[in-house]
Amino acid sequence: MIGPGYTFTSRQLQSVPPALSGADIAFVGVSVDDRGFATVNALKDVTKTLSDFRFDQDHQEIYLNEHKTNRQRLIEHMGGCSRILIDATTLGLGEILHILMAARQGGHRAVEFLYAEPIKYTENKTANKEEPQRRDFALTRNCRFQAVLGFAHEYQSNMKAAHVFMLGYESARIGNAIEQLGERNRKLYGVYAIIGVPAFQSGWEANSIRPHLHVLEELDIDEHSIVYCQANSIRETYLTLWELYRQLGDESGCFYVSPIGTKPHAVGAALFLLETKGIEPTTSLYYDHPVRVNKRSEGNATWHHVTVRLA
Repeated sequence: MIGPGYTFTSRQLQSVPPALSGADIAFVGVSVDDRGFATVNALKDVTKTLSDFRFDQDHQEIYLNEHKTNRQRLIEHMGGCSRILIDATTLGLGEILHILMAARQGGHRAVEFLYAEPIKYTENKTANKEEPQRRDFALTRNCRFQAVLGFAHEYQSNMKAAHVFMLGYESARIGNAIEQLGERNRKLYGVYAIIGVPAFQSGWEANSIRPHLHVLEELDIDEHSIVYCQANSIRETYLTLWELYRQLGDESGCFYVSPIGTKPHAVGAALFLLETKGIEPTTSLYYDHPVRVNKRSEGNATWHHVTVRLA
């Protein structure tokens, strides 16, 4: 089994400075909240080319500037670019995976990510008032789990598997995932959780832990099956997955990853899946490709600029 090969350079920003200017191309998605609009508007001023990108998971198709395209055209679109920037604030995991695959196939040695933390997430106003300490959030829509072509491995009931879930604020997502998996042999199918601690802000870790307590109990996930990983760190997520893969990966089975937590966790998972694609033990994505609801967060806190060297 090979080990982690990507290297990272990270910095935190209070705004998108002129230092980011010079990026040849920036890929962005749909803005649904303050930080998304702020990030896209800032990137318009510091990048040469701003490209809208979208992945249709139902048909496994990709769209560049609203036109259906394919991997080869995407590679050509990035041809000659020395700096490629991916806006993780507005792009989803499916889009990020496709851009990373095209960048690697196009021979690019590095990519950059920009991600903006919110000042606060919008709470669900229909929350249970009998539990004043509990905060409920409805940040996404969609509950159908499926993979991305090239990152999928079908589960067989007699197969040994380790399934790592990165937990966010919405406990229904892991519940939907387990339900859609169907019957599984718990002696062969191990379930593990990664929780974002430290959180974006002090106290926010409770938003991830409390809603999941009953689910973790139902799945027999105890303290030995829970790993804590910094919520805003792409690098730490990537390395944490590699460590779990070394411990749990089985050459006759599959190592499943469900990044349903923070976006930095999802980016770290994308990089891990990209690097382990095609090697043994097999890795696979199991994901619900959520639709982000409008005004899901308020304000714009710290920006994170991360450069990842792929070679």
